Amino acid sequence: MPTTPHPRRGVTNCTRCGAPIRWASGPQPGQRTPLNALPSPAGGLAAHTTGLGGLVVRELTPDRPEPEHIEWKAIAHWPSCTGTVDSRPSPPAVPIRRPARRRVANQPPLWGQGRWGR
Repeated sequence: MPTTPHPRRGVTNCTRCGAPIRWASGPQPGQRTPLNALPSPAGGLAAHTTGLGGLVVRELTPDRPEPEHIEWKAIAHWPSCTGTVDSRPSPPAVPIRRPARRRVANQPPLWGQGRWGR
């Protein structure tokens, strides 16, 4: 029986389109893949959570065409992303200027001076 992921745990938003996604390790070693947050029966990937809370994904192959007992079908986010690289907010052209910090008018006395500087 396939499981389903937690509805909100591990979900972030895509920086390009704002859709909810989950980041997973795989399918290639050392690769990070964004997945749509909700499972999909049309997915070509099988995902499952590890004991430490990480998400691992593998491709469905002819040898293993269905998700196994703890996996669910997922879709990579890249093909379904509606945003573009240009839709990200651009940094401000001019750096933000902040007023200079003011020193405190009442400073504690220096070592060896009395309370009133006598």
